[in-house]
Amino acid sequence: MHVVIGIITALAGLIWALVSLQRSGFSLSSLDPFAWYRRMQWSKKYGAKPLYNLKLPLEVAAVLLLGVAKCEGEISTEQKKQLLAIFEKNFQQSPDEASDLLLASAHMIRNEIYLVDSLAKILEPSAGAFTSAHVQSLLSLMRGLSNLESPANQEQEKLIVATENYFKSKFGPKRDW
Repeated sequence: MHVVIGIITALAGLIWALVSLQRSGFSLSSLDPFAWYRRMQWSKKYGAKPLYNLKLPLEVAAVLLLGVAKCEGEISTEQKKQLLAIFEKNFQQSPDEASDLLLASAHMIRNEIYLVDSLAKILEPSAGAFTSAHVQSLLSLMRGLSNLESPANQEQEKLIVATENYFKSKFGPKRDW
């Protein structure tokens, strides 16, 4: 009989502890390892900066071109006109779409101080969608934009070279060893 009373007391204590935990905000479902894995995947995908989730080469190219223009500080009116012209001519955007693309790109890199440090994170999701023609076009547009008002400064050159090196490592010749 004393064993039965011990089991009933232990069961009542366990139920009381679970109810107290639930009232304090703890949920037993948070201990589910499958739910935890889904939450972690979700936070990785949607908790990251939008800049690191760009899938289209067009969006990445717009961000990099704006990054080249912003390496000198704030972009000038001439650089802004040139960027809009590039978006309209090279990316086949309407004037409204081009200005929206410029605004979205400016919004994405507003808190990025040094774009070269996060270049791999920016290019990683969309690297497979770039063709060699896209890369060559992007690099020539970056060089042309950097030399628009004055010769390219050191920061612009670093960004261009880092972009070129990233794509060389992706599209370069494959070696056995």
